[in-house]
Amino acid sequence: MELWGRRTLAGIAGTALAAAALVTAHTGAAQAAIACDVTYTANTWTESPGRGGFGANITIKNLGSPLTGWTLRFSFTAGQTLSNGWQAVWSQSGAQVTAVNESYNGNVATGGTVGIGFNGRWTGGNPNPASFSVNGVTCVGASPSPSPSPSPSPSPSPSPSPSPSGSTDLHVANPFVGARGYINRDWADKVSAAGTAQGGDLGEQMRRAASFPTAVWLDSLASIASVRGGKSLRQHMDAALVQSLSQNNMDPVVVTVVLSDLPDKDCAGDVYQGDLFVTSGGLNAYRTQFVDPIAAILGDPKYASLRIVTVVEPNTLMELVFGGSNPRCVEANQSGVYVQGIQYALNKLHAIPNVYPYLDIARSISGGYDTNAVPFVTLVGNVVGGTAAGKNSVDGFVSNVSEYVPVEEIFLPNPNLLVGGTPLWQSRFFDFNKTFDELDYVTNMRAALIANGFPSSVGMLIDTSRNGWGGPSRPIIVSSSNDLNTYVDQSRLDKRLNRGNWCNQENAGIGARPQAAPSPGIDAYAWVKPPGESDGVSNAAGDRDDPNMHFNHWCDPDFTPATGALRHTGAAAGAPPYGQFFTTYFRTLVQNASPAL
Repeated sequence: MELWGRRTLAGIAGTALAAAALVTAHTGAAQAAIACDVTYTANTWTESPGRGGFGANITIKNLGSPLTGWTLRFSFTAGQTLSNGWQAVWSQSGAQVTAVNESYNGNVATGGTVGIGFNGRWTGGNPNPASFSVNGVTCVGASPSPSPSPSPSPSPSPSPSPSPSGSTDLHVANPFVGARGYINRDWADKVSAAGTAQGGDLGEQMRRAASFPTAVWLDSLASIASVRGGKSLRQHMDAALVQSLSQNNMDPVVVTVVLSDLPDKDCAGDVYQGDLFVTSGGLNAYRTQFVDPIAAILGDPKYASLRIVTVVEPNTLMELVFGGSNPRCVEANQSGVYVQGIQYALNKLHAIPNVYPYLDIARSISGGYDTNAVPFVTLVGNVVGGTAAGKNSVDGFVSNVSEYVPVEEIFLPNPNLLVGGTPLWQSRFFDFNKTFDELDYVTNMRAALIANGFPSSVGMLIDTSRNGWGGPSRPIIVSSSNDLNTYVDQSRLDKRLNRGNWCNQENAGIGARPQAAPSPGIDAYAWVKPPGESDGVSNAAGDRDDPNMHFNHWCDPDFTPATGALRHTGAAAGAPPYGQFFTTYFRTLVQNASPAL
C-alpha cells in the first residue's frame, strides 16, 4: 500500500514520520537557520516467514534558510539493508544510511521539499528509523510507531461495516496529503501473478508494483457495473472502505476514479473509441446513464469518510482546440456536447463534499504550443466558469494521463539553448514546442489558469505511471554533439521515436511513485493509467472483443505514418485489446522503471 500523506498509521505496513528542528549554524559572521521536516513512508511485503523487502519514500522539507546542498542520514534499527535508491546518491555503512543530493535537486528553497526513495531488505521485522538528520542537524520531533508485521491485504466484504469516522473534514485543501491510496486488488492481483510467473529478481520487482495505488477507469456505460471485467464501481468503493477500516480509522483512503465516456470522445483520433454518439442522444445518455449513477454511488453517505478524486474526461477539451476541421471535432464543437457534458459532470461531482474533481488539461505535447495553450486556457475558463459553482467547481487539473512525457527533462532544462546556432525547441523531436516536460507544462498552465480567474488554491496532478524512461538507453550526461538533433536525441529522457506516438510505447518505464505534494502547486504524482493495461490491440485480427474499441493503426508496430517527419509508431508488438492486461509490456515497464522498483 502507498502512503500519500504524513501521519503515522496503525494496522498497516506503511508508516510516516514528521519531525522538525531549528538550530543556528555559524560560518564566520554569517548565521544560517537550519530547520527540517522529514516524512518517511514504507511499504513492506513478506516473501517467506520472517523476511521480505520494502520500499520507502522520504520527503525532506526545508523550514530554514535556503539549502544549496543537503545530506540526509538515518540508521536502521533492525539490521535492514539498502538495495537501491533514487533521486539521491545512496550509501550504507553498518546501520547508518546516507543520501546526498543529486546535482539537479540540491537547491531547496525555504518551505520547499525534495522527494527521494529507496528499496531495501528486512529479516525479522522492519521498524522505522528512530531519527533523521539533515546536514548534521537532527530533525527532532515525534517518533514513529513501529511498523507492524506485514499481513495479507484483507478481502473486501460485500457489506462493509459503517463508515469510519476518522475524517471530520469532508473537504481538505489537498486530498492526497494525510491519506493512503486505494489499492485496486483486481489490478494488483494481475501484477502479482505476473511477477510470480516471472520469478527471480525481476519477478520480485514486478510484484512490488502491486503495493501502489492506481485509478479506477470508467470509460463506458457498462464499466459502472464491471471495471475491466472485475468489480463494479460500488464494489470498489466498498473495498476502499474495508481498506480504510483496516487502518483503525486514523487516516482516510483516497480513491481516484476516471470518468471518460463523453459522446464522440477522442474526436481528433483516427478511430472512434466509445459507446455514445452525438447523433443518437449521446449527451442525454451521458448525463442520465453515466454521470447520474456514478454521482449516486459516490454520494452515498456511507462513503463520506473516503476522499474521492475524480479525473474528468481525459483527452477531450484540448481536442476542440487542435481538432481543426476534423468532422467529428466540428460536430462536437458545434453541438456543445463536450462543454455541456463536462459542465454537467462537474456540477454533480462538486456537489458531493468529499469528492475532488480534477479536469484534464492534456499534456505538454499539445498544450505546450502557445498557439494551443492560449485558446485552451480561455476554453477551460469558459467551461468551468459556466458551472453552478463557477471556477470553484474544480479542485485542480491533471496532465499526462496515459502518456509518457517525463516530469523533468533533466538534461534539457533550457529550450532556448543554441546548438549549432539553432534553439533546442526547433529540433526534430520537440518540433517547435518550447515546453519539454510536464513540470514546466503544469507550472505554466497553473499560472495561466489562476490569471484567468481560478483560485490560487488549485493544484495539479501528473500521471507518472509510464514516464520513467529508465533502462540502458537512459542518458546519464548531456550530449556533447554540435548537431542539433543529435544533441537532443542523446540528451532526452523521452525515448519515443516521435513525441506524438502514444500507443503501448516500446522501452517505456514506470515513473515516479505516487506521492503527495512533491512540488509547490503539485497536489500529487499519481498512477492514473494502471501500468500494464493495454492502450489498444496491435493487430487488426485481434479486434473482436469489444465493438466500441476498434483497431487503431497507431497501435500497430509495423505502421508508418505518412505525415512529414513522423516515423514508426513505436508501439509494442503482441498487445491485447484496449484495457486488458498486457503482461510482457508490464514486464518492460518494470525493467525500465526510473526510479527502479
